[in-house]
Amino acid sequence: VKDNENSNGDYYIYVGRISEEKGMKTLIDAAAKVNTCKLKIAGTGPLENEMKFYVESKNASDKIEFLGYQEHSDVMRLLSNCRFVVLPSECYENFPFAVIEAFSCGKPAIGTRVGGIPEIIKNWETGLLFESGDSEELSLKINFFVTHPDKAEKMGKVARMFVEKELNVEKHYQELIEIYERAILKKTVKVKK
Repeated sequence: VKDNENSNGDYYIYVGRISEEKGMKTLIDAAAKVNTCKLKIAGTGPLENEMKFYVESKNASDKIEFLGYQEHSDVMRLLSNCRFVVLPSECYENFPFAVIEAFSCGKPAIGTRVGGIPEIIKNWETGLLFESGDSEELSLKINFFVTHPDKAEKMGKVARMFVEKELNVEKHYQELIEIYERAILKKTVKVKK
């Protein structure tokens, strides 16, 4: 995605499975308190209908929109036009691809301090972190990005640089070669003994 294709729409987004371990209830509770920006949920899962009813029970249908399953090209368009991405996961995730794709579009992320998420979302650099299950803290972080679009944009640029610098084919290839070279060296040293 080219920088000039990015824009900041009137929404933030969750992309992924709609299931309990993904922190959907926490996300909905937080989003229901945000009045100036809409949450879009792209994905399906076993709790989809239950979460739709939950949104209705909170009178938050005007603040939260379920998009259902989206093709990858549509997800990338949604990411390119959102303000930021939210990852409220309550399970250990090693390398959340939705965050990496958001970063590649120059968008920051808000995620939980769980598993490998804090290794990718650097607090106050590429996004914001919050305690898993804490809808109050998540709501504050969402509102911060909504009311400080300049800070969100700046973190999105840092996130994009992170992807370009750290997650590129050349770097991966070089790291793989170094692993093989160390393995060969160890084998050679053992053979000589």
